[in-house]
Amino acid sequence: MKAESAPLWRRTRSGALAALAAVVALSGAKASQATQWELDVDARLLSSDGGKPFIDGGLGATRFGSDQSGLRLGRARFAVSQNLGEVWTLRLDASSWGDHDRIPVGLTEGYLEFRPYPFSGYRLRVKAGAFHAPISLENRTSGWESPYTLSYSAINSWLGEELRTLGVETQLDWLGTRAGHGFDLGLTGGVFGWNDPAGVAVAAGGFTLTDRQSLLGGRMGRPGVAPLFAAEPFREIDGRAGVYAGVEARYLDRVVLRFLRYDNNADPAARDAVAHVIAWRTRFNSAGLRVEGQNGWTAILQWLEGETDIEPQSMTLKWPFRARFALLSKRLGSHLLSVRYDGFEVESDGLQKGHAWTAAYVYQSGPRWRYTLEWLHVLSNSYNRAEYLGSAPLATQTQLQLAIRCAVGPLAQ
Repeated sequence: MKAESAPLWRRTRSGALAALAAVVALSGAKASQATQWELDVDARLLSSDGGKPFIDGGLGATRFGSDQSGLRLGRARFAVSQNLGEVWTLRLDASSWGDHDRIPVGLTEGYLEFRPYPFSGYRLRVKAGAFHAPISLENRTSGWESPYTLSYSAINSWLGEELRTLGVETQLDWLGTRAGHGFDLGLTGGVFGWNDPAGVAVAAGGFTLTDRQSLLGGRMGRPGVAPLFAAEPFREIDGRAGVYAGVEARYLDRVVLRFLRYDNNADPAARDAVAHVIAWRTRFNSAGLRVEGQNGWTAILQWLEGETDIEPQSMTLKWPFRARFALLSKRLGSHLLSVRYDGFEVESDGLQKGHAWTAAYVYQSGPRWRYTLEWLHVLSNSYNRAEYLGSAPLATQTQLQLAIRCAVGPLAQ
């Protein structure tokens, strides 16, 4: 740990731990309203011709490999939202993915939120705990899921795999629409830790298209199996706090423009003395636009570009990366049709370059039942397939899924 950064990090860490302690203390207190909860199970019937996914130690670009075709668990999820007074809310979100992670059930998010009443045309929101940073314009429903497709875009698949804010985030909105203007503006800033390994998956295997979010305390890959070697994405190594800051503009709740700069501020030369893993310094810029029409059309454009690097034994190794996608969706009553194009690449001696097409049909028969049919086709080139698996670098993978989701509880209404 570098001495000059330790005091800042201890203050940040102490604040986060104090907030989590408050969550435990307040959760036993008398609440002003009944606990809101949701339990849902997503079952999949699927066919895949892809290689093993990263969670199983492979380099497949989809969530499921060819040996997993058949009936599978997509996700089992339990979420709780508890108001603690009028301006405090506790939120917990736990999931199981039915795979070979070392913990079968765990949290994807768990945080305390402070949302006071608007004042003088402004609105404040503060989060403390573990949660997703405000980057995605695609994953906008409960459980950080996409309402348009089963598989997330390459950008949001990577965010779900490797990134989580374990710290504090503050957002301040100027409510221009309440003053007669046509738009609102928001500023967001976050300070976090326990995310120093972020970047190892995109450097080792490149981008994937999946809907699996890493659990807090979970891992990626299998022990002793290259290239991930059971990497743990949520670990503190160097004692330095990461930061992000963003701006958002909203026009009449139909157009959202968002930009965010992220830097985990990791020391690329730091190494965990116990686990012998190195910190990855990862930073990127992201920008996105979502437009919703009055006739049921939705269009989303999102772009992300950055770099991750390490410095083992005084060597500097860098992996620049970029990804973008365009999504078009049309709602027809209870039916939703969506199509998405993804392009992605990792530039380190041509590590990975690829693109993907996704088409999905969603039928929502009511608040409890949802049926989704998705076709995903990925073409990608990765030299790590030849180096670690002895297979051809170029791979074409197609995944077809039929998902049936049942949800119960007050939050599912």
